[in-house]
Amino acid sequence: MKGFTLVELSVVLLALGIILPAAVMLWQFAERQRVTAVQMTSQQQARDALVGFLHANYRLPCPAADANGVEICTDGAGLRQVGFLPWRTLGLPDMAAKVLRYGVYRQPDASAPLDKDLAVVRDRMNPVRVATPKPKPMNGDGPNPHIAPVPQSAAILLGTTQPATQSVAPDAPIFNASCDAANSPPCPFTGPATTLVDICLALNVGSVVAGAPAGFLATDHNGVRRTMAFVLAAPGMLDADGDGQAFDGANATATSASPTFASVGTQASSTYDDSVMAASHTELFTELHCAPALASIAHAHFNTATSALVMERALYDYRDQLFIAVKLAEADVAAATAGMAGAAAAVADGPKEIVSASADTVFTFGGRSFQIGLAAAGVVVAVIAAGAAAYALADAIMSLDEAKTVHSDFADRTTAMTDLAISINNNTLTADALGH
Repeated sequence: MKGFTLVELSVVLLALGIILPAAVMLWQFAERQRVTAVQMTSQQQARDALVGFLHANYRLPCPAADANGVEICTDGAGLRQVGFLPWRTLGLPDMAAKVLRYGVYRQPDASAPLDKDLAVVRDRMNPVRVATPKPKPMNGDGPNPHIAPVPQSAAILLGTTQPATQSVAPDAPIFNASCDAANSPPCPFTGPATTLVDICLALNVGSVVAGAPAGFLATDHNGVRRTMAFVLAAPGMLDADGDGQAFDGANATATSASPTFASVGTQASSTYDDSVMAASHTELFTELHCAPALASIAHAHFNTATSALVMERALYDYRDQLFIAVKLAEADVAAATAGMAGAAAAVADGPKEIVSASADTVFTFGGRSFQIGLAAAGVVVAVIAAGAAAYALADAIMSLDEAKTVHSDFADRTTAMTDLAISINNNTLTADALGH
């Protein structure tokens, strides 16, 4: 009986030895799934808050130095690229956000259009265009010698088209006397000049970087670093790699000096159970609908000013055509005057021909009497011709008067178009200087 009890007990212990590890593994799997779901919810809320902050402030927040959740943009003498999620700055009520690690791409540049620091507000959008000239129309009878010239090829930064030196368009007003193309940035930041388009430009410039530059935010894809706009890392349920830190692998070693996180979707293993969520520059660029905004704003002012210039030149060209019409009308008047003179000469010559025909009739005893009839008919034709020439002359004079009137009226319109082109050009420069 005692031996049977020992055998029975051994069987029970064996069964427990088989069941308990499976139960523990099942519990770990279920708990890991629960923790992962909580992490993903927390990360998604954090991601939504980051994008909302970007919309409201035209930048991403800097990382926090600790779990207190207040952004701090410096890390010693450098820029803070990696730290904790600034949940207080973002206004997140979820305390689970306190444990998230956060990285943001920061690559400043002295040139505003090339600046890729996503955690600063900066007026980056300064497209290049050519200033519209300011012609002075001359409304005399001849073609305008001061027709709008072709714009010069020298390009300048918008927003600084009217620097204090006014080296370009010196007769135009100064929109911002503190702007100078020699400065960096050309115009001082005034707040309203910066919009979401400026961060779109930074995302666009950052997205064309070939490979992840060393020292800037990236994720590690099997040894290949890929640039990211921001990264959110959540710790797993266990310290899988056993190094005494909640985060595993690259998520634990990422710093501002070496901002490299683990890849999104890295499979859980015996040494890794973290969760990473990230957004690339291209992903944010698409999510913010930056492409149509940049395309429109980069060309809108240029297209408007250029259209006004083209219309102005077209009106001057048409006015020159009207001037040619005036000259043709003057030629018609001259021709009609000549015709009138010729007809008058023919009428004056008619009586002489009749007298000559009468003399020939007398001397030939009536043999050339038919010449008198021909001379009389010539007089009648000359009179008709003189009437027609008079009508032609009157019509030519009326046409000349009408051509001059149309030319003069249209000359006023060319003046108005010039004033409009100047006004449109100044308005576009103003809009550019204000950052619109």
